[in-house]
Amino acid sequence: MYRTEYPRLRKNIVVTGGGTEIGNAIAISFTQAGSKSISIVGRRPDKLQAGAEMISAAASERTNEVLFEVADLLERAQVDQAFQSIVSKVGKVDVLVANAGMLPAPGSLKDYSAEAFIHGIEGNVLTMNSFQAFLPLAGSDPIILSTSTCLTNITSIPGISGYAVSKAACLKMMDYLAVENPHLHVVSVQLGWVATDMNGHQKEAPIQSYVWLASPEARFLRGKFVWANWDAHKLVERADEIQATQLLNWVLEGNLN
Repeated sequence: MYRTEYPRLRKNIVVTGGGTEIGNAIAISFTQAGSKSISIVGRRPDKLQAGAEMISAAASERTNEVLFEVADLLERAQVDQAFQSIVSKVGKVDVLVANAGMLPAPGSLKDYSAEAFIHGIEGNVLTMNSFQAFLPLAGSDPIILSTSTCLTNITSIPGISGYAVSKAACLKMMDYLAVENPHLHVVSVQLGWVATDMNGHQKEAPIQSYVWLASPEARFLRGKFVWANWDAHKLVERADEIQATQLLNWVLEGNLN
């Protein structure tokens, strides 16, 4: 989301999958915005160590604390332990960026094994381990920003049903999380094509949108699904309309008359 400037956030931030690519760029954007601390969580110690060093090098202030915790995000006990360790060092967590995910192997539904298909769904839906570990240890104004994908709401593309279905389930899960927890600021974010381990695309995306989405100005987007390349100023201009309607919610509406 384009803005001429982004707010400074003195908050404790946790980014899952923060050791590489998108997650690391998100963590850097928060540390450059003056976050109190940045903690990244993932399963590969070498990637986390390298990612933490990159975040520290980009820190806007020497008071930015950068931590990393090793955990398999599909294992609830490991995720709980990681969050407890973070809180013991920096205090309650204010913002969770649920960024880690899985890209199931491509294939046609007629050829997919049920086991492989379900494994792919679990790999993305089990982001719930992260927010379930986060909420009991969160500050008074908890925020969850979930990295999603446009594949949940565009014309179906042959061969990627495993990923699209798993992310669609994750997006709807975030909808319910927002509805069931009125105190919780939840936003799902479509970033666009960014260079990752999952694809070879090289175009940069406006990662800084996560910083704005965690700010008070973006509270009207609670429970919504947004694209990071949208103009934040124009969204603010339509804040009342967005809040009062199903605009930017993942629903089916139509007029058959």
